[in-house]
Amino acid sequence: MEGKEMGREEAFTTFQGCVAEVLDIDPAQVTPEARWAEDLDADSLAVVEITLALNDAFSIRLPDVDPSKLSTVGQAFDIVAELVGV
Repeated sequence: MEGKEMGREEAFTTFQGCVAEVLDIDPAQVTPEARWAEDLDADSLAVVEITLALNDAFSIRLPDVDPSKLSTVGQAFDIVAELVGV
């Protein structure tokens, strides 16, 4: 099964793993509804580290986004999903 494309669920699992690793939390806490600052305690430095981890994991280049416009994990994942094509 060469060239198998990543599905949205698999992409979210990878996304979840990257976020959880950077924040040193249980991946189960990384849900689409989770808010970065309030629920996951992610500060601006953590967001930069997460961005770098996601760029590596998905072989993409995330655009610079105003963090105030991305309050939830789901909003950030939508950007990654669009770049990955899932």
